[in-house]
Amino acid sequence: MKIQRTVIATMLLALPCLALATPPKDKAPTPTAEQDYRRDARMLMKKLHDKHPEKFNYLMELRESDPPAFRATMKKMLKEHKFDPKRQAEQEKLRELREDFRSAMKDYKAAAKSERAQIRKQLVELAEEIFDAKQDQRRQKVDYMRTELKRLESEITERDESREELIEEFVNKKIEAKPRGL
Repeated sequence: MKIQRTVIATMLLALPCLALATPPKDKAPTPTAEQDYRRDARMLMKKLHDKHPEKFNYLMELRESDPPAFRATMKKMLKEHKFDPKRQAEQEKLRELREDFRSAMKDYKAAAKSERAQIRKQLVELAEEIFDAKQDQRRQKVDYMRTELKRLESEITERDESREELIEEFVNKKIEAKPRGL
């Protein structure tokens, strides 16, 4: 009987520890995820340096003064698809198509009536390509929004389940925090 009581007591004592354990994440990051993130962040910073120097300067100041806030800002910018190499290539292709269309429009207006039918066919083809590219962008945006919606719904469910612990953790953190200076 003593062995049985000892086993039961041990199991009961271990139960709270198991309840507090956090389950493993669904997906482990790929070995190149960190490298991909760094590459994308460097490309974003280069783009900001070239096209938006005031944003670049702000981020550099933030990097020096508050590194965690800098990392959070970079993650947010990358996540919101403000920078994505694939998306950038698609945008460049769309710009080129529009430029080609404008050029063909100039040709159409300057052409003789006999040549206009051929140029009009080119205009229709270019318009179709532009339309398809825009539709693809819209579909990608919808897919991103669906993914983000699922992620947020999952986060809400998870936070609802651990509501009391999160509130307690928040209050404790605020009580223990050092006051900010002026």
